[in-house]
Amino acid sequence: MKIHHILFSVLLSVIFLACSKDETDDPVVDPEPDPTEDCDTDSMTYTDDIATIINGSCATAGCHNATANFTFPMSNYNELVTAVSFGRILGAINHEAGFTPMPFPLGSDQISECNISKITSWIEDGTPE
Repeated sequence: MKIHHILFSVLLSVIFLACSKDETDDPVVDPEPDPTEDCDTDSMTYTDDIATIINGSCATAGCHNATANFTFPMSNYNELVTAVSFGRILGAINHEAGFTPMPFPLGSDQISECNISKITSWIEDGTPE
């Protein structure tokens, strides 16, 4: 009788192990898509690409517009290039430690990864007008 119990236990173990899911059976899941994948950052210019981003996110009333009193204005090409020369824009829009996160006030949503990539590319390319 003991032999029957042992054989039955072994048989159940074999069936259980044979039917368990093998880790190699998992389907391959593509990683999260890169949000900048479809973001064209080639040949950025202030006039064609960057002005729209800055005017919509930064050079707004009470922030970096032409009448900015407490910050530097960024409402045109020359003002923005001057702001870029301070070397703080990329740290601010990337919300890096040691920089005031922009857009302000604190807790505001960060601009899109694509727009950050466009501004970064534009600055790295020498801020073409």
